Amino acid sequence: MFGIINAQNEKSKILQYFIFAEVISLFFGVLYRIYYNNWEMLPMLAFFGMVAIIAQVFNYKGNYKVAKHILFISTNLLMYFTAFSIGLKTGIYLFYFPIVLSYSFLLDIKSKQELMFYFAFTLFLFLSILFNIQLIQFIVIQKYDSPKFQFEIMAFLSFLLVLYQTYLYVTDRESTQKKLIQTIRDLKISENKHLQDIKEKEVLLAEVYHRVKNNLSVVSSLINLQMNTIDHEYTKSALMDCKNRVNSMAMIHQKFYEGKNYSKIDFKAYIEGLVDEIKFAYNIKNKNISVESYIDPEINFDLNVAIPCGIILNELISNSFKHAFNNQDIGKIGVSIERENNLFLLRIVDNGSGFEYKNKIESSKTLGLILIQSLSEQLDGTFQYFGNKGADFRLLFKASSVKK
Repeated sequence: MFGIINAQNEKSKILQYFIFAEVISLFFGVLYRIYYNNWEMLPMLAFFGMVAIIAQVFNYKGNYKVAKHILFISTNLLMYFTAFSIGLKTGIYLFYFPIVLSYSFLLDIKSKQELMFYFAFTLFLFLSILFNIQLIQFIVIQKYDSPKFQFEIMAFLSFLLVLYQTYLYVTDRESTQKKLIQTIRDLKISENKHLQDIKEKEVLLAEVYHRVKNNLSVVSSLINLQMNTIDHEYTKSALMDCKNRVNSMAMIHQKFYEGKNYSKIDFKAYIEGLVDEIKFAYNIKNKNISVESYIDPEINFDLNVAIPCGIILNELISNSFKHAFNNQDIGKIGVSIERENNLFLLRIVDNGSGFEYKNKIESSKTLGLILIQSLSEQLDGTFQYFGNKGADFRLLFKASSVKK
C-alpha cells in the first residue's frame, strides 16, 4: 500500500475512514444492546467510542502518528475486553482479520520495529483470549450474556469491514495512480515549457552578444578610419590602443556568441585569439617575438570576469609588444592562468628591458596602468609588478568576488 501512498495526507485520509468504520460499529453495538435491554456493556462500548473520536481529533489536527497509535491500541484492547465479556463463541475473533488488514494499510512497512511491535501486541492479546488468560488481575471483567444472533452479526460485520477496507484500497490506489499520472503529465508540460523558455532566452542572449560585438566592431572601424586621417604619431598610437581595447571586448562577446554555454567563456581560446589580434595590429615583422600561453582548458569565466581580464591582458601584452623589445630583435612573452580552488593567478611575463613601475598609480599619467589598477579593484584582486630582468605582471583574484 505504501509503495503507492506515501503522502501524509493520504494516510491520514485512510485512517479517518477506519475510525469512521469503528465508530459506526460501536454505535451499532450500543443500539443492538439497547434493543435487547442489555445495558451492562454500554459504558465500555461508549468509552471505546470516545477513544476513537479522540483519535479522529488528533488526526484532524494533523497529528497522524498519535491518532494511529491510539486507534491500534484501543482497538486491540476493545477486542480483548469484548472477548472476555461475551466469549469467543460470539465470533469476536473474526474482527482480528480486519485489524491486521488495517495494519497493512496504515503502518509504514519501512518501520520494522513499529510493525513487529503491533504484530506481537496483537498476537499476544489474541493468544491470551484463546487460552482464557486474564492479563490484568486487579481489573474485574464482567461476563455478559450474548444477545441473539451475535455470531452471525459478528461474522457479517467483519465481512463488511473486510469488503470496506478492500474497497478503500482499490479506490485509493486508482485515485493515487491517476494523481501520479497527472503529476507526471504536469511535470512534462512544465519541463517542456521551461526548456522552451531556456531556448528562447539563449537565442535572445546570443542575439545580444552578436549585436554588442557588431556595435563594438563598428566603433573599432570608426577609430580605424579616424587613424587614417591623422599624421601625429602619438595620437595615432593612442587611437590604436583604444581600438585594441574595443577589439578585446568585441572578441569576448564573439566568443560568448559562438559558444554553447552563454554564461561562460573558454578563456584559453580567447587569449589565443587576442594574441593573434595584437600581433596583427602592431605588425612587427623585423622582430622575432613569440608568445607562449599556459592556460588550463577547464578555466571558464563569466562576462563580469572575462571583460576586465580581457582588457588587462590587452594592456599588458600590447605594452610588451610596444616597449619591451625596443633594443632587441628576439623576445618571448608568456601568458599563464593558474587556479587553486576558486583563486586565480593571471601572469604576463616577458624577457624584455622592463620599466620602472610606480606603486602610487594615482600619480601616473599612463592610461593603461590606471586601467589595470582600476580593473584589478573591480575584480577585488591584487595587482603586482616585478621588474627583475624583464617584466613580470601578476594579478591574484577570486572569480566569485567580482563586483557587479
